[in-house]
Amino acid sequence: MPKYSIVVVDDERSDANKVVEQILKLKDIHKIGDFEDVKVFENGKEALNYLMHHKVDILFLDIQMPDISGFELYKILPQPMKPALVFVTAYAEFALDSYKLDACDYLLKNVTFDAVFLALNKCLKRLGTPIMIAPAVQREYYVYEVKDSRCKRVLKYRDIIYIHSIDNYVEIVTRNERLICRITMEEIEENMPHADFVRIHRGYIVNFKFVKYIDGGKLWLAEGEKISLPISRSRRKNIAGMGKSIE
Repeated sequence: MPKYSIVVVDDERSDANKVVEQILKLKDIHKIGDFEDVKVFENGKEALNYLMHHKVDILFLDIQMPDISGFELYKILPQPMKPALVFVTAYAEFALDSYKLDACDYLLKNVTFDAVFLALNKCLKRLGTPIMIAPAVQREYYVYEVKDSRCKRVLKYRDIIYIHSIDNYVEIVTRNERLICRITMEEIEENMPHADFVRIHRGYIVNFKFVKYIDGGKLWLAEGEKISLPISRSRRKNIAGMGKSIE
């Protein structure tokens, strides 16, 4: 893996240091490759001046900053000078606008090692470089595009009870609502936390934290609707060892 450069921009030095701390931990992972020293800017305009004159590979960028916002900073950069972008902010509502700028990822403070690792993998994929090899990690949330809406929603996996495929869409059932989203079951299965979520049927993925018990070819929920979900024969092996009794 070739060397690549990283810049972190945040007017709060402590928040910037947390991002850098997680990035530096990656140096200890086998086969991770190498990267140049991470540069940190607390001033958005100083960062913009540097980015205008230095080709940077990956940019971790705060959104709300004095003088210039992260959105404004990135829009000013000429296309050839735009790095692979990861927004880092305390506000989930900015996620919708961040993807309009083709951001690779969107992290909520306080950042974790897992979140930074996944974000860097997405950036490396965008740059066309090999993906890092590391123990499996999962994020706490995902951004879904809602059907018949121009917006996207940030959903925390812990609030999702189950997911049901409907033609070319999926229905995501949470503790508080039901959403029809433009995404495939395969995309959800790729991103979901595999410690809790299991695909039990071609048309169903369930969060096992909400499962009460299993009865033959059906699975009963402990919360939400008092319904059962089907388990296909070919996927019964997927639920082995999930800690629920099979009647």
